[in-house]
Amino acid sequence: MYKKTSYLIFFLFIGLCGQINAQELTVISRSIPKGVEIIKDIPYIKYEDRELLLDIYKPAHWAGGQLPTIVVIRGGGFAKGDKEGFGTMAAALALRGFAAVCIEYRASDEATFPAAVMDTKSAIRWVKLNAEKYNFKASSIGAIGGSAGAHLAALLGVSSTANSLNPSNDDENFKIQAVVGLATPTDFKTFAETDIVIKWVGKPFAANEILWQSASPISYIDKDSAPMLLIHSSSDKAVPYEESLLAIGKLGKAGVYSELILIPDAPHNFWNFEEWFTYTMDKAASFFKEQLKN
Repeated sequence: MYKKTSYLIFFLFIGLCGQINAQELTVISRSIPKGVEIIKDIPYIKYEDRELLLDIYKPAHWAGGQLPTIVVIRGGGFAKGDKEGFGTMAAALALRGFAAVCIEYRASDEATFPAAVMDTKSAIRWVKLNAEKYNFKASSIGAIGGSAGAHLAALLGVSSTANSLNPSNDDENFKIQAVVGLATPTDFKTFAETDIVIKWVGKPFAANEILWQSASPISYIDKDSAPMLLIHSSSDKAVPYEESLLAIGKLGKAGVYSELILIPDAPHNFWNFEEWFTYTMDKAASFFKEQLKN
């Protein structure tokens, strides 16, 4: 049984027998399975002529009351992708008893940090305001993302009171109750200064170190942070698994429950392959069910 205040850190190792070459992996099917209802293209925030949309994935014919709700945030290096890209993940969560909300957000070509963070927080606001209409459980909200999306999910979990990252300075509640991050960049100060990160943050590290710090989830971790499950490939070349280790260590020191699962011999985006997809979704669902049961 999970304990939200536990200082324990678990390192779990899973894998297939022997090392797998990329060409041998099986990409997950993007078809939506039976038993999932989708409500598509709902506007959740508008910036002048730009409207951001979301899709809702729910168990079909659900009649069991309010559902714990997971905001699903796509990856893509802050620069590419769409809300449908993580639709398979949202559908898997719906089959496991959640409402899953796949959002689009402004990419780095359109707006730099903290625009995408504010978009994700606007999505949290929308979920809470529309809980009664869509049978969301407003007190049980989680977030999951992969890579860049995991970075944004982690920021949701640690920065609810950081007004500099909130879409308004009003006394709004952007707090969520749990985060699952897949290959999560947590500390840009220790991360490779790639063109992708520079483009999203808006300036090179040397030009504004404070800005890079403010874009890092690890900067906001405290005792009020959401419990986290971080899953990472120990072979990840794009986002080193040490990024997850840093966050787990600081969460533990703050007294926040956290778990780390390291997967050997897996690609950066392991969740896109059949070899790890079901395992990842089972672990995520189990974690969310425990953390969102209140």
